Amino acid sequence: MPNRKYPSSSYARILFRHLRLNEENCQGYFEGTEVCYEDLMTLDGSISSGELAQMYRNALAISDISDLGLSVGALLHLPTHGPLGVAAFSAPDLRVGLSLLVKYGHIRVDSFDVSISEHKRGLTINFSETVDLGDLRIFLTESVLSALFSAITFFVGAGQFRGHVHFSYSKPSYGYKYQEHFGDNIKFNQNSTEVYVSEAILSTPSLVADAVMHQQAVEACEQHLKEIKKGDAIGAGLSTGSVVSKLMAENPGRIWTLAEVAAMLNMSSRTLIRKLDGEGTKFQTIRDELAKEQATTYLRDASLSVESVGYLMGFSDVSSFRRSFKRWFGETPSQYMARNR
Repeated sequence: MPNRKYPSSSYARILFRHLRLNEENCQGYFEGTEVCYEDLMTLDGSISSGELAQMYRNALAISDISDLGLSVGALLHLPTHGPLGVAAFSAPDLRVGLSLLVKYGHIRVDSFDVSISEHKRGLTINFSETVDLGDLRIFLTESVLSALFSAITFFVGAGQFRGHVHFSYSKPSYGYKYQEHFGDNIKFNQNSTEVYVSEAILSTPSLVADAVMHQQAVEACEQHLKEIKKGDAIGAGLSTGSVVSKLMAENPGRIWTLAEVAAMLNMSSRTLIRKLDGEGTKFQTIRDELAKEQATTYLRDASLSVESVGYLMGFSDVSSFRRSFKRWFGETPSQYMARNR
């Protein structure tokens, strides 16, 4: 697996729940990683590709579910994909939704390079591995394609897919279950893994299309993708505090946790605390200062509501944003807007 650090930790949590694990019986799930139960349940953004891959291997080892990739992938509905999912389900139609999932897929999953091509009969979505996935090939392919079909079903309804699916590997022993997820037109041992979507369903509109929400989500995806493309040059010659500040400033739209930032910097949480303490600062201080600056910048924009600002900053609900803002400034966001707009 590539050593990038951007896949969402939410997928590991969903898999954890799917396996019916809890704090008492989860040791095998984290074997060979530096992640623990508390980390997984509090991580609010990304987790390293290497540790995520190890957890997937552990899940396959401890599970008795033969079609684990198919079953967990079916749980990855559009809202589980963060801003990317919002951009897709608020899109005007399926064609636009699929195009966005392909364009910004790397901000959520780095196992595949995905491309899309249109033709008279519809469009083709091609999946090529970024590296040799080895023992995780079938699991990852199943989960990614099942998630894609969950998105298609969101637009057109169950059983309404028009097209066919090719897989680059042999039919597994439970291959008959593929029909439940992908329909009847399935072929194995093909040159590549591809999904062919018929023109007949591509214009199906989203029942929750929202132009404003859509634009905000697309902008968040675009920003995230730009930061990923910058690579891992962050940190050269900078203090630890500057590295942490730069990392969070260049990846807005998240509520960063100490454990998450430590994982991004390839160190333990204790090491990060020690390094920051040696520089006379604390993680909470850095995070709050950046959040305060970001919040006031957004709130001075007359086109954004308090709800929109809270969403853009990564808060799960507007009440949480209001409480944090009042803790920072001693006034509500609405009071700040009244004075500054």
